[in-house]
Amino acid sequence: MAGALTERDFVAKLERAGFEEIEVHERRPMSVDDAALYPLFTDDLLELMRTLIPAERQGELAVAVVVTAAIPAGAG
Repeated sequence: MAGALTERDFVAKLERAGFEEIEVHERRPMSVDDAALYPLFTDDLLELMRTLIPAERQGELAVAVVVTAAIPAGAG
């Protein structure tokens, strides 16, 4: 699952979907340069981000998380 959510909202959505034992294992900052690796971020958008976002903030625009969760036995 991917998207632009707060960590709290992401975990809450997993819980509402029926997942259990939800654990966040890793948090990694994402920069403008990291965003360039994803097709959603076009060259025009990246240029706009580099223009509008102060240089000191471009190294940590968002945080990527690695999460594991379990589907309860008998579900599905």
